[in-house]
Amino acid sequence: MINLKKLTRFAVIGAMIAPAAFAGGFPNVVHNTDANIVRNTFENCVVSTFTSVNDACTGQMGKPDIRNLSKEWRNVYFDFNKSTLNMKEKAKLDQLSKIIVESKEVKNVDLVGYADMVGNAAYNKRLSMKRAQTVKSYLATKGLKTRKVKVQGLGEAKSSADCGYTDGQKATQDQISCLAEDRRVEIMLDFVK
Repeated sequence: MINLKKLTRFAVIGAMIAPAAFAGGFPNVVHNTDANIVRNTFENCVVSTFTSVNDACTGQMGKPDIRNLSKEWRNVYFDFNKSTLNMKEKAKLDQLSKIIVESKEVKNVDLVGYADMVGNAAYNKRLSMKRAQTVKSYLATKGLKTRKVKVQGLGEAKSSADCGYTDGQKATQDQISCLAEDRRVEIMLDFVK
C-alpha cells in the first residue's frame, strides 16, 4: 500500500518531469491567428476566443455567422466623453471589417452612434455622431467602401442602462461606469436579398 508521503513525492516528480517532456511542443496542435490552440493532439476541437478568425475547428474558419452577429460583434464601445477608439475596439473592428469586406452578402452598413445621458442633449447628439464618424473612418482604412456606409448620431435616445442617474445631476463614478453600454456605435448590416 502506498502511503501519502510516497504519493506526494511521485506527484512532485511528475510535475517536474512533465514540462520537460513536452517542451518540444505537440506536432499535431493547430493554432489560430491569436496563437490559441484550436485542436489538441487527439484532433479534438478546443474552444478558442470569440476573436478567432482562423479557427480550424469550425466550418466557417472561425468567422461568426454574418447574418446573426452577436451584440458583442455589433457594438463598438467608447470611454466616457470620448470619440476615439481604444485598442480592444480597434481589434474587434479589424476582424469585423475583414469579414464584411470579404462577404458578398453585405449591401450596406449603417453606423448608429449613441451617448449616455450625462451632459446636455445637444452635446450628446454631436458626440454620438462623432463616434459614428470615427468608426466609419476606421472601417475605411481597413478597405470598407465608404459609399456603403451611412452614419447617424442619436445621442442619448436609446439608453439601455438604469443607473439611478437623473438628468442635470452630477454623475458619480459608479453611474458613469454603469452607463458604459450607452456609449456605443451599433453596426447594422443590410444584406443582398
